[in-house]
Amino acid sequence: MTYASVMVHLDASEAAVHRLHLAMQYARAHRARLIGVYASFTPSPSWFYMMEGAARYLEEDRHRRDRVRDVVHANFRDATAALGEYAEWRAVEGDPLALVLREAREADLLIVGQRNPDDPAGFVAADFVETLILESGRPVLVVPYAGRFTQVAQRLLVAWSGGRESARALHDALPLMQGASVRVLQMLGERPQHWAEDTTVGQVARALKVHGIDATVEEVRCVESDVAIGEMLLSRAADCNADLIVMGAYGHSRLRELVLGGVTRTLLATMTVPVLLSH
Repeated sequence: MTYASVMVHLDASEAAVHRLHLAMQYARAHRARLIGVYASFTPSPSWFYMMEGAARYLEEDRHRRDRVRDVVHANFRDATAALGEYAEWRAVEGDPLALVLREAREADLLIVGQRNPDDPAGFVAADFVETLILESGRPVLVVPYAGRFTQVAQRLLVAWSGGRESARALHDALPLMQGASVRVLQMLGERPQHWAEDTTVGQVARALKVHGIDATVEEVRCVESDVAIGEMLLSRAADCNADLIVMGAYGHSRLRELVLGGVTRTLLATMTVPVLLSH
């Protein structure tokens, strides 16, 4: 089982360069097509006649955005030269979030970067990563902005709670588990959910065995605190030297308002290794 297409979101930040090289490793490992997507915001000229000097401002801004796009494109072209026809560049202009969502639905795996609040070059749109996770319908691999991650994950830590999102994440990550070490954590709360009672970690192990994956399974008791659960996952990832966390993303989007689960928010804010999230 492999991915046929890997899409990576690119921007002008230094972290995006490292992210591209990681995406190339996943594309090579799966013999997949690599698609680089760059999105730039195009300001609306509706206020054109309401502001003195607006025409000059718009023209200068367009040239600036074109220069940034061309630099990112050149980096992509140089880095992926060896991939030949298996590398594709896409640049979209308009509403970055809507356009990247449109492109992402083609991908088997979407790779994006954790937002760095101290690097304006990496900013795309408010709640960019969160919206992609909740709305794209694709597994999203989020790469931390701190540190360098250049190799395909070999030690996976799977957070299992028995819910729909956990099941989706588990099966979305199957192509990444082939040949890798897999540890599954059954997270048990103080108040078990009815839908988790019959979906045990043993059942997960049987499901993985069908795909030829031998997983180590473990039950852990979690306190009823989203932040504590997120911190526990990061701690266990460090303990077992995991280089990828797999988990379901909980939340919903209504009228452009994102409501993410606390564990998801914690991981997105404090991640120390890449995290594969599915909703």
